[in-house]
Amino acid sequence: MNQIPLKTIRLLLFVSALLTVSFLSCTTLEERNTFKDQATGQLSLYLNGPEKASLDIRFTLLGINIISESGLTREITTVPRSIHSLSVKGRQTILAEKHLPEGNYTKLQLLLADVSIKKNDRIAALAFPLESIEIPVSISVNRNKNASLFLLWNIDASIIDNYLFNPAFIIKQTAPDVSSLLVYVTNEFSNNVSVINRHSGEVVSNIMVGKNPRGIATSVSRERTKIYVANAGSNSISVINPDTQKVENEIPVRFGREPEGIAVCRVASDNELIVVTNFSSDSVSVFDSTSSQEIEKIDVGRSPITVAADPPAGELSSTRSLSLEEIMTLRSYRERFCNIYVANYNSNTVSVISMDLSAKRSSETVTLNVDWNPIAISIDYSRGRVYIANYGSDKISVINILELIKGNEQSSVSSINHVAESITGIIPDPVLDRLYLLKQSSDEIIILKPFDKSLASLQTIMPPIIGVIPVGSAPRAFVLDPEIRKFYVANQGSGTVSVIDKISKRQESIIPVGTKPYGMALFSK
Repeated sequence: MNQIPLKTIRLLLFVSALLTVSFLSCTTLEERNTFKDQATGQLSLYLNGPEKASLDIRFTLLGINIISESGLTREITTVPRSIHSLSVKGRQTILAEKHLPEGNYTKLQLLLADVSIKKNDRIAALAFPLESIEIPVSISVNRNKNASLFLLWNIDASIIDNYLFNPAFIIKQTAPDVSSLLVYVTNEFSNNVSVINRHSGEVVSNIMVGKNPRGIATSVSRERTKIYVANAGSNSISVINPDTQKVENEIPVRFGREPEGIAVCRVASDNELIVVTNFSSDSVSVFDSTSSQEIEKIDVGRSPITVAADPPAGELSSTRSLSLEEIMTLRSYRERFCNIYVANYNSNTVSVISMDLSAKRSSETVTLNVDWNPIAISIDYSRGRVYIANYGSDKISVINILELIKGNEQSSVSSINHVAESITGIIPDPVLDRLYLLKQSSDEIIILKPFDKSLASLQTIMPPIIGVIPVGSAPRAFVLDPEIRKFYVANQGSGTVSVIDKISKRQESIIPVGTKPYGMALFSK
């Protein structure tokens, strides 16, 4: 046997040692300890400012630690940030998000520096006895769960004798709110779902789900309300109970890869189908919500990215846009079938799957050509239309549902031309005859008044844009509340949700969420 030269062995040992040092230098002590602790959960920490504050106080938050009941100190964040009382007044700010080992934690430690107050245009330094303050907490971090803490700051009670800074912080954990008042946001790089109370305009909890959550949908059944999350990184669906705000089931996607979009189709009062697009395997998986079993895999176009399902037939009761004959045609079809619309991003098509409700199986799949990179779908059942936003084109594709179910596939697709590119979301408003488009490249909502269908000759002309509303950076998705008053916009680039008043066309507030918010959902009335 040939022996390895001694010089070669020394060289290999040197390289091995060098790589080890390099690895350790790129990780913190906290992260290296976490590698050893397999059972970890997630902690989210928020700062809530009061609605009213008169004092102009500034300080630097150097870092935050949390102390376990055994006395072990763990870093939550070491990134310094400036805190300004007037800036946080009436707002919520996310301070940190961190994975921690399972266990009970009893103290929160804030490291402070450079405390000052501004009065009469003069800035004066404030004394503070210690470089850190400790706040009692009582929180349990459980494996694969999120624990959220909210730091309430009483700004005007934080100064003693006009010179001593003694920050008045109160810690609270929130209980679940009424599900009809909540907005759910998937945070792809945080592996959780932020829950926003629409009444208070604040995050009230975070729910840890699978890896890289993207699409999210709510049940349409009143008997079994659920929230479904497609986890692209862990190839699964998280099922959240809105009453407890906890994951009650994790369903594996066995016959597809990288689940992306998700939609729900009602079968009966106590049963629905969950439909998931598998972006990397060019397929759709169908699950029975009662058994949580994957009952069918359906091949579609390349890179299916989003999906939408026909709503219940009850939405047709208030429409004034369809004739009685058209309503009866749609209602009769919907009692037997549910159409599933799948946007295939890289094949520039929409697959329309007709699901037989009695058999819970697909009966037919029709492929419709649309424009470049379809990315978002919205159904306006009251007008018998489906709108598709094409990210790589300046056209909005429109599917006529009535023509489609009659078998007139070629004539069922039209387009609204010369709108805008890089559209990531679309919401129709049949009451005001508007289309709301979410444009990612310019960070705005475009309000469009489409031409009447009788004016077919004008379809090649750019339809009138009647408003533009700025939002956050790189918006990915948006929803309209059930009262049709406010938009909630998930901004990937800024890690926030913009709250937009639909009537005044202005941004009301900005809500901090997790890293790279992706999808949004809420319960309709």
